Order: sequence, then structure tokens, then C-alpha cells
Amino acid sequence: MSRVKDLNKLRKAFPSLLHFFDAVSDASYPPVQDMPLLNAMVRVVNSQMLSTASASAIFKRIESQARKRRLKYLSNLTMEEFSACGMSKGKIRSIHEFRDCYQKDRNRYERWRELSFDDLKVEVDLIWGISTWTAEMLAMFYFGHKDVFPSKDLAINRGVDLIRHHIDNEFDPNNGAPYRTLLARCIWQSFAIDYWRAFD
Repeated sequence: MSRVKDLNKLRKAFPSLLHFFDAVSDASYPPVQDMPLLNAMVRVVNSQMLSTASASAIFKRIESQARKRRLKYLSNLTMEEFSACGMSKGKIRSIHEFRDCYQKDRNRYERWRELSFDDLKVEVDLIWGISTWTAEMLAMFYFGHKDVFPSKDLAINRGVDLIRHHIDNEFDPNNGAPYRTLLARCIWQSFAIDYWRAFD
């Protein structure tokens, strides 16, 4: 019911987007993933700058390799094993550096789940090669934040441009606070259902 209530509030905040919201009405908040943070970081970092299909294929190979070695944490794969799964050296370095930091101070990083998004961004930025996009994905999909708009996501930015071009040239996602996570899910859903084809 929370999703329906919050979606109705988004409709009131963006009256010019009523048809858009009708089309993507099955969009919902991301379910919070029950995954150790060391594994979640592997999944998120792997997804950076990749299509959903490519990221999924690589992640399945990573999970398979970890099962073969009976590893609890995906981050304990070696550089060679990650590379064989298709992951770039830069991403592997980020994962291993986060793993090393986590092992030195587990409590600090587990507290990420309780931080505000602004504080989370500061913490995430301290890890080599890990950026705001990573903080956004962790907040939305693993920590249950309801007011995060992933401004560094390419699909989201494309969606904002399409809304401004075809529907409302003054569209400002910040007007969707405190439900910007749901707004982002609606924009992603618009691509999943090929909503924009009608405007071609």
C-alpha cells in the first residue's frame, strides 16, 4: 500500500506526467536484497557501465566460480578468477580494496546500512574506484532508502531528457522528494515497457 500511496503523491507533484505514471503503474520500491555487504559490493561494482544483460552474465559466472571454491564471500575470488569471469582490472581492484578495508573494520562498514544517503556518499567515496553511482545503488537496492535519485545512472539521465523533451520541459526530479527512489523506478520501468517508442 505504501507504493500506491507514494505513487499518488508523485502524481500530484507532477500533474503533467499522469499518462506516464499510468503506463508505469506497476513500478515499486526495490525490495531490499538480503545479501552480505561484501557480495553486494561485488554485484554493484560489476554492474557499473554495463548493460543489464552483460552485468548479469558476468555475475552468474562469478557466483558459479565462488560456489566451486565454496566461498561465502564473492570478494574472496582472486584477480585471475574475476578476470576469467569477464571483470575489468579496475573493478577487481575496487572490490579487493573494499574487502581489505571491511576486514579491518567490519563494524564501520556494516553501519553503512544505517547512514543517511549524504553520509553514505562520503563513506563510499573513500574507497578507490567506487563512486556516487555505487552509493546510489547500495542505498536503493540494499539499504532501503526511499528518497534517492540516481543522478549518475545513464538510463535515468536519458529518461529525464526524454520527459523534458516530450512531456514537460521544466521537469525537475527533485520535486519528487521524498519519493525519488520510486520516481527512478518509474523511469527505469518506462524503458522496460518501451514507453518512449510512441514518441518516435
